[in-house]
Amino acid sequence: MGWQEKRRFKRAYIKFSVEYRGKSFWQIVEAQDISAGGMFIATQKIEPPQTKVEIMFTFGKDDKRVIHAEGVVAWNRREPGNDEEGNILPAGMGIMFIKFLPSRSQNFIKDLIENGGE
Repeated sequence: MGWQEKRRFKRAYIKFSVEYRGKSFWQIVEAQDISAGGMFIATQKIEPPQTKVEIMFTFGKDDKRVIHAEGVVAWNRREPGNDEEGNILPAGMGIMFIKFLPSRSQNFIKDLIENGGE
C-alpha cells in the first residue's frame, strides 16, 4: 500500500503562504499541499519530528477564511530530493493538524477540497 492510499483526507496540491511558528523559528513559508489532516510546508529551517507548531493562513477562493491551527511535525526532509519520476522535492516539513481555531475550520478545508475549490 502506497503513502497516498494511507491518507485519511483528500489532498489538494496548491501553493499559498503560511505563517509558521515552531520551537526554534517564526517564518512565513510556502505550503505546497493541504488536506483537512495536514500540510507540507517548504522551508530550509527544519524542526525535528514531534515539534509542536502554530500555523495561520488564509484559505478559500470565494469564501476566504483565516485559519489558525496547532499541529505537530510528522516528518521532515532536510535536503531537496527527487521522487521516482525525477520531480524535485523541496526541503520542508509535513505538518499534522491537531487542533483548529475555530474548530469548524477542518470541515471548511475538507469541503473545499472535496468540491474542487481552492
